[in-house]
Amino acid sequence: MSKKAALSTELCEALRIVLCEARKEAGLSLGEVAALSGLNRQAITFIERGERRPTADTFVHLAIALGLRPSEAWARAEAVISAKRWKKLLAKPKAG
Repeated sequence: MSKKAALSTELCEALRIVLCEARKEAGLSLGEVAALSGLNRQAITFIERGERRPTADTFVHLAIALGLRPSEAWARAEAVISAKRWKKLLAKPKAG
């Protein structure tokens, strides 16, 4: 897997965790989040299970429905990934 793909996969997983935790912290059901965000309940379920990745629009709608600024949700997701892991993901390949 390329570094770009690995980074994308890790960020999507971290976003999934953040969105799921925020929903539970807010005490909202999937149906309530669906109503607040204008999204389909099943789509939210797939995102929370990691079966689908949210588009940028979907991410923004979910963050706002959960009472988070999108930048705050993104920052939380970045924090989920350890500093050591970030260093590895962002390291430039060594010249051969």
